[in-house]
Amino acid sequence: MLKRRTMAYRWGIYAAGAVLLALVSGIYAFWLEGCADASKSGDMLFYLRRAGVSKKVWLLAVLLFVMFIMYEHYGTRLTEFLYTWRFAIAAGMFVLCVACELNGSSIGAWQAYLGGTDTGTLLGAARPIRSDEWAVSTPMMLSQYRNAGGAFPYYSDTVRGAVTDMFMVYGQPVKDIAMIFKPFYWGYLFLPAGMGLAFFWYGRWIALFLVSFEMCMLLTGGDKRLSAAGSFLVALAPVVQWWFAINGLVEMLVFGQLAVLLLRKYMTDTRTSVRMACVSVIAVCAGGFILILYPAWQIPMAYVILALGIWVIIENYRGFRISARDILCIVIVLAAFAGIMLHVWGNSKETVELVLNTAYPGKRMETGGGIGLEFFNYVSNIWYALLGEGTGANVCESAQFIDFFPLCYVIPLYALIQKRDKLIALLLCVDVFFVIWCVAGFPAVIAKATLMSFSTASRAFVLLGFVNILLLIRGLALAEYRCKAVIGGAAAVIAGYAVVSCASFINEDYYPRMSYYIFTVVLWILLFYLLLRYHEAGNRKRFSVLCIAVMIFAGALVNPVRRGVDNIYETETIQAIEEVHGQDPEALWAVEGVGFPCINMGIMAGAPTVNSTNVYPNLDRWKILDQKGTNEKVYNRYAHISIVLKESGSPEFLLNQPDVFTVSLTGGSLKQLGVTYLMSGRESLREYESEKIKFIKIKNVGNYSIYRIE
Repeated sequence: MLKRRTMAYRWGIYAAGAVLLALVSGIYAFWLEGCADASKSGDMLFYLRRAGVSKKVWLLAVLLFVMFIMYEHYGTRLTEFLYTWRFAIAAGMFVLCVACELNGSSIGAWQAYLGGTDTGTLLGAARPIRSDEWAVSTPMMLSQYRNAGGAFPYYSDTVRGAVTDMFMVYGQPVKDIAMIFKPFYWGYLFLPAGMGLAFFWYGRWIALFLVSFEMCMLLTGGDKRLSAAGSFLVALAPVVQWWFAINGLVEMLVFGQLAVLLLRKYMTDTRTSVRMACVSVIAVCAGGFILILYPAWQIPMAYVILALGIWVIIENYRGFRISARDILCIVIVLAAFAGIMLHVWGNSKETVELVLNTAYPGKRMETGGGIGLEFFNYVSNIWYALLGEGTGANVCESAQFIDFFPLCYVIPLYALIQKRDKLIALLLCVDVFFVIWCVAGFPAVIAKATLMSFSTASRAFVLLGFVNILLLIRGLALAEYRCKAVIGGAAAVIAGYAVVSCASFINEDYYPRMSYYIFTVVLWILLFYLLLRYHEAGNRKRFSVLCIAVMIFAGALVNPVRRGVDNIYETETIQAIEEVHGQDPEALWAVEGVGFPCINMGIMAGAPTVNSTNVYPNLDRWKILDQKGTNEKVYNRYAHISIVLKESGSPEFLLNQPDVFTVSLTGGSLKQLGVTYLMSGRESLREYESEKIKFIKIKNVGNYSIYRIE
């Protein structure tokens, strides 16, 4: 009888799982269609009825259902297998991704400008809002393969159409010893562009997942299930995925956590060879962290690393011994580290000085403050991947870590009272520091003294979420509490409703339908309930499984899964630029009449383009047209530059927004800049010709024409 009940219970679970998968598959169909705005796309069932999608979706549902049944029967053994072979599995996945040229880039968005068909996207859809990735960073990387003076130069002649430091600002792969500090770029140096991009994308994600898992194992004392949930909370966090390829957030999380783990290994392992390896990799992590050059996130992250490092030292200093060999090893590694960093400074000193003296971004002086109800907004992040800009919010700027506020404070505080845990105390100090900075701000003197003046409240708030996750994972591992079902249920209902309501208050018209709001409330009530009753039988497993599922939904669907970069180089537009550029490789190009992102088309074909995105200003060039420096505040900045032809008159500079300006000039002024080829969105430029300047059309491709200026 008991056996029958057990079987009935299991099959009841299976049935519930099947229903859940059916619902998830409907949402997944939305994603496969690439819907940016669900409110304008009709009912979800419409997509289920479309045979081309529904067959794939239901096939996926069946496969997931089979996996669910296998987990129910073989879950423990499967978990142990995955844990035991995690590094081998990760290596296999990495090799497979690189061999298949898989990446998460949104370069599919180029089809709207280049024409042709995007055959590379396998799942999901490009995210046009991530233009700093697909329209700036990735084109610059591709330009390194096609630089006229040779592949992967430290100083490129392609970007900006002038000598440009490719290592320091918007760091790109270069053939230089300093690349030892950028391991995720190594693939570019010996692999084709498609494989190099795969190396970069999935190498970073796999590394982040593994390192986050090991960090959580350290925080939890070896709790595999909770550590898995923690690694998903970090590696698939919406903010990580929406900013995945830009500003180095992934690298900061990898280098920072890995350095802490290696510090502990160094202090607990007495073998000289192991210690040498630890010191060497810590030096790589330090160099990689420093060279990210995005202080808005680097400074807050440094405080987190400092707190974790202090804890590791406190916990392990009693039995720690250091030998003469260890000291010699440290001295050698530090000398090598200093030598390479001095080499980088010698190469890029002028670049850094130029950037610091720009009108934008220039020297930042922030005092913080201004963060309010954003503490609650993480609950809305679960829909960003599905709805995209249909939420009415800037999904990138609104993306956060899902940290379960306010329980990320309640549970660790309870654990601190119980256990007097040093790590929780240290992390809470950092947390309070960040909260004050984000909410109220600091006086200018304190902001400068703490270096937080280089950050902003919104950027520091992102790292606050990371600290909250560490606190929650540590608190759940240490706290010993029992919460009655009635009390836990009531508290979960109040907390869930309050948090979701506050989030919807700051995001007006966020939910396209009431069903989204109701689903969000119910989901967070359930998650809060499982957290409040985490130590009851079965709730640890339920929380971990549900948490992982939520993170897959919130993070894994953000970036597309695509193959290679052929969608760029198979287009007629790029092939036409390559053909003309190949005949005259030294000639300068400009793009006229079409703005961003079209200004970066040429560099993907290797054509030196004067108004491709200028990551730092070319003051000498613009002063040819502005000898008195009247417009220096306009062009002395990081900028996407639009060139517009006019019939006569002096050049005019117009600042459109902090990182965009337009320069209106004549054909004669273009010649003054040394431009030979002009790519334009106009079919004819006769009205802009003069006795001295002629525009000879040599190619007409798609919506663009290529002219030679004579």
